[in-house]
Amino acid sequence: MKKNQIIIFFFPIVIVLFLVVGIIIFPQESIKSAKEGLNIWVNVLIPSLLPFIIGANLIVELKIVDLIGVIINPITKFVFNVSGKSALVFVISTVSGYPVGAKLAYDLRDKGQISSSEAQRLVSFCSTSGPLFIIGAVAVGMFNNPSLGYLMILCHYLGSISVGILFRNYGKEKLSKSNINIRTNFKNIISTRYSSNIGFFVMFGNAVVNGVNTLLAVGGFVIVFSVVFKVLSLFNIISLLATILSIPLSLFGVTKELCYAFIGGLFEITIGCSNISQVASASLSIKASLSSFLIGFSGLSILAQCCNFLAKTDIKTNLYILSKLLHGLFAAIFTFLLYPICETTALVSSFGPTYNTLYNNKLLEFYLNNTSLIIPLLFLVYLIFKFVIPNTKISKNAF
Repeated sequence: MKKNQIIIFFFPIVIVLFLVVGIIIFPQESIKSAKEGLNIWVNVLIPSLLPFIIGANLIVELKIVDLIGVIINPITKFVFNVSGKSALVFVISTVSGYPVGAKLAYDLRDKGQISSSEAQRLVSFCSTSGPLFIIGAVAVGMFNNPSLGYLMILCHYLGSISVGILFRNYGKEKLSKSNINIRTNFKNIISTRYSSNIGFFVMFGNAVVNGVNTLLAVGGFVIVFSVVFKVLSLFNIISLLATILSIPLSLFGVTKELCYAFIGGLFEITIGCSNISQVASASLSIKASLSSFLIGFSGLSILAQCCNFLAKTDIKTNLYILSKLLHGLFAAIFTFLLYPICETTALVSSFGPTYNTLYNNKLLEFYLNNTSLIIPLLFLVYLIFKFVIPNTKISKNAF
């Protein structure tokens, strides 16, 4: 037996035993954190996600995905190398948020409507947060800055699109060109829909049951990871990680307090973004960038929810996690580089005689003052394009 097989076998056992022991040692704190996770699930996730999940299930069953996919297929095939029905998943995800995009990608693959390679390309960019969370919960509720929300949501979707373009060449598969016209495609889709002999109310009932079951799993993950973070905090493991992380990040003005809040967000983004917004020692540009990374990366709680769906198919979860890491990096970089636009929004409405000079000076001042951050960020983008793109062109086994 190989050494790595032994490690892989015992590692999850050790982690689970450690957490169980932590819950036994700190029962009151564990119950309190579980209640906090339950509160997030009941008051935030169920009202915001359940209608979207039910609607998304109906969209798939009623063949709306197929109908719209026929229309937008030429564009999506050129940009992302995915079919139109796949790109519609991205549109739905941008409206509804996590984990709807990954769930729909799983549904399409599970029903055999898309290939393994296309599903892998699709899931790399279709899993996004929704505007309700970014603008409402984070920007307004936590940062008390609505204009920051519009910047963050723009950068979030730009980051997602960037990852989609990065992975458009993943696998050897190229989508074949169809010679069938749109009218014929529509007729075929309608014919397939009625040949199933499943009535609307049966579909609606299935969509509701599926949506409730999905949210039950989501709630379980949120509660578990709330407890996990609390146990790790009580054992001072989070504090230790924050100390280690703050050593290199201190060069960029990131304090230990900010690192602690950031690590919390790696487990659950709602908790992380809230804690980051309350750190008074950091600039708003840094706090917004770190929050954008967390929203793009989605946190271990949401990653576990999405991987729970994807692992039931032949979609590779390790590649999905890599794509979310890249999504977070791109979103953070875009947020930091475009942050001066958010700061000068108030000036745009005045159109005074000194506007152009003042606007340009603020932009120039921001970029000059943050040269030590901007140069490493641009170098990081170069490394991504240098090493990630060639790997995604080799084959679907590149990762």
